[in-house]
Amino acid sequence: MNTIDEIIDSLKKGQGKRVSNLVKIAVEEEIPANVILEDGFLKGMEEVAEKFRQEEVGVPEILSITRAMDQGVSALQRYTGTRVTKDVGTAVIGTVKGDLHDIGKNLVKMMLIGKGIQVIDLGVDVSPRRFVEETIASRSSLVILSGILSKSSEDMKAVINEFEEKGIRNQVYIMVGGYYLDENTARNIGADCYTDDASTCAEKAYAYLNKKSRKKRTKGNYSKNE
Repeated sequence: MNTIDEIIDSLKKGQGKRVSNLVKIAVEEEIPANVILEDGFLKGMEEVAEKFRQEEVGVPEILSITRAMDQGVSALQRYTGTRVTKDVGTAVIGTVKGDLHDIGKNLVKMMLIGKGIQVIDLGVDVSPRRFVEETIASRSSLVILSGILSKSSEDMKAVINEFEEKGIRNQVYIMVGGYYLDENTARNIGADCYTDDASTCAEKAYAYLNKKSRKKRTKGNYSKNE
């Protein structure tokens, strides 16, 4: 078994420390960072995502794998000094204000990473203002809101309102998901897209970013006329 295969195997077992060590070995073997990322991490995450869709792995395993992936990516960045992500695009994700649940968000994050999307994870209990600030700072055009409380739709609406008040609502694609949400609720609060599972969310996010990347964007700061 070569080093890349070992990385995939250790990743699927959620062995973060071993993944980090194998990344170091791969770099020492002069394997390019993009090969470690695409043939190792992303291929491994695609296999995990498929097993999750087939219900062959559960949430605890997924969370362990996600942590191992984070450790591996951090190690690759540390040893190569480069940003290690495919140029698909960036997604800002977080659980809305007042909600401390993160399992759903973490599942989506894992699926996004598996698609080669750079993820800025804001964590839980995220304020509308922070969603906007981080989106502007990262120049992301995709925002994903998670929340499983009965009031989550109200908190998501507050985030959308914040984007509107800043005059940049038309520059971001806002996806939402959570236990008490459905397509009608998402439409009523002004979201662009609702998905009811992590896999579908990642697929739609990937499709949106690929479409977005094919369009020419005006250079400069966020503005109403961008």
